[in-house]
Amino acid sequence: MKNFDMLHPVLHTQKIDLTHGDCASLYDVDGNRYLDFNQICTTLGQNNKHFIKRMTEALNGMTSNKAGLAPAKEKLQKYLMDTTGHKFSYIHLTASGSEATEWAVRTALKQTGKTEVLSFWNSIHGRTYLSASMSGMVQRKTDYGPIAPGVLLAAYPNCSHCPYEKKCEDCNNFCLRFLDNKVKFEGANDVGAVIVEAYQGSGVIPPPKGWLKALQDWAHAHGALFILDEVQSGMGRTGKLYRFEEEGLDPDMLLLGKSIVNGLHMGVILSKDIPKEKYLKALTGGAGDDVLACSAACAVFEELLENGLLEHIDAMGKLMAEKLETLAVKYPAVNEVRSMGLAAAVELDTAEHQKAVQAALRQARVFTSPSVNNCIMFKPPYTVTEEEICLMADALDRCLAQLDK
Repeated sequence: MKNFDMLHPVLHTQKIDLTHGDCASLYDVDGNRYLDFNQICTTLGQNNKHFIKRMTEALNGMTSNKAGLAPAKEKLQKYLMDTTGHKFSYIHLTASGSEATEWAVRTALKQTGKTEVLSFWNSIHGRTYLSASMSGMVQRKTDYGPIAPGVLLAAYPNCSHCPYEKKCEDCNNFCLRFLDNKVKFEGANDVGAVIVEAYQGSGVIPPPKGWLKALQDWAHAHGALFILDEVQSGMGRTGKLYRFEEEGLDPDMLLLGKSIVNGLHMGVILSKDIPKEKYLKALTGGAGDDVLACSAACAVFEELLENGLLEHIDAMGKLMAEKLETLAVKYPAVNEVRSMGLAAAVELDTAEHQKAVQAALRQARVFTSPSVNNCIMFKPPYTVTEEEICLMADALDRCLAQLDK
């Protein structure tokens, strides 16, 4: 049968007759087992009993939100406020992370009365017009110009591959100090918002310690709001609920998405302030506060906070890092391993080696995240087991060994 998928020419989607699964394990019609280490949406994994129970209850109840503030939405708002220490005064629910990043920036510019936003190379942020324009990923903008006006992009501190060819130990945050020239010569000196990921999801790249706090201070010194995008890092991925507290940050806005609803669709903006009322009408409509999505988000919070899932993520993240670091020592083709809880990137020395290992993993029925810059990324669901991590590491060991033959 013809494949009608619009993205088939670039993704080459092939049918796999998967019939069931559990945690990070998927099974096809012939009983073959696959390991899912490319999961940033259905983060509770397959066959999560608690999630199924909560969603069944929601489907059997009132799914229309015409009754005003639905109980599921109210419960979700309480979770969001309580877990962020009541640092924020307002919540806006959107249908996606892309929509959340767009409206966060647009409302920030209304609050500050300015016209420009600063983002960073290699950042993700989304696929809609403004969010793609703010994205530092080349494929989001190539052949789709012009990008949205008022977007400035600066170098992100990828210390292993510094774009300024500096050394971390003595650079003194050169990339931050360069921002003054960036906004002076490349824009209208009118930056009202700075948006940045807590760590970059593309390549699992953490900034050096203290850099995010210094960027926050820079933003405020320039009259800009500091927007922290935790769509990939938030909701437990690192073993902590959010990254901003670990980094000592006090963002003006916090953005969440993907994992908060376990495969459904929702983006979240938490904000300290909002624009004037006349500017808020544009944000109305949409399906961000859908009752089912709110119920799903509550179920995710329950698993993380009340059923011990955060502790499990922390333990499994440490195990995965340990396994990958052992392989880095064993094989010279591995340049570096970067880990942030249950998100990790194995960087190989050449693009040829990366392609060969990723293809071998696929042949071994291990799904990995799309590759960037010679990296193979591993992002399993939160419920991944010790056995599944060991099986993945064994498969990677065999694939890396083939490079020497």
